[in-house]
Amino acid sequence: MARPRDQSQRRDELVEAATTLIAQKGMLSVRLRDVADAAGITPGAVLYYYGNLDQLFAAAYNRAIKRFCAERERVVAGIADPAEQIATAIRLAIPRECNDVEIRLLYELGPVAFRDESCAELIAGYVERQVVMYAAILEAGAAGGLFTLAHSARAVARNIISLEDGQGLYVLLGRDEPAEVERRIFDYLASATSIDRAAFDAQPARPD
Repeated sequence: MARPRDQSQRRDELVEAATTLIAQKGMLSVRLRDVADAAGITPGAVLYYYGNLDQLFAAAYNRAIKRFCAERERVVAGIADPAEQIATAIRLAIPRECNDVEIRLLYELGPVAFRDESCAELIAGYVERQVVMYAAILEAGAAGGLFTLAHSARAVARNIISLEDGQGLYVLLGRDEPAEVERRIFDYLASATSIDRAAFDAQPARPD
């Protein structure tokens, strides 16, 4: 029996293997044998660490969520101006290219939620975490007189997230450039906050 630390390491390796395979092949094409071969173990050993593929996919999803949200929150926390905060958060959410692995993973694993309740809860928590971040920025901007919100902060936040998800998909499909998607979201944001549209364009480019 592997020591607990070795088990944790093996779980991480399986999540990494699943993440890479999903980005390369698409979730629906990934099989248990694919993950086992990529990790250099047997299919039975994969099932020892994760009871089924959906559990492994949910673990990969959870890691991608934590990394995605934590990075945006970290960057935003270092910015004082609400307009710059929200512009930067949006730019960080939009894929840069078709092969943006972790953001692609967030799209690919959504359908697991229809089969796995724990994954559905992850999605709900993922959305709520983003809503909290955006709502806090919007409320701060409104309190400072920068924004005049057309709807509640939470409603505007939910709409931003919906636009990020829907428009970002076009980047992953190779149909749109990131800058085009950003412009569309900023157009909505300008109307929802009653701020000059140029205020968002004027903000610094996405951090590396």
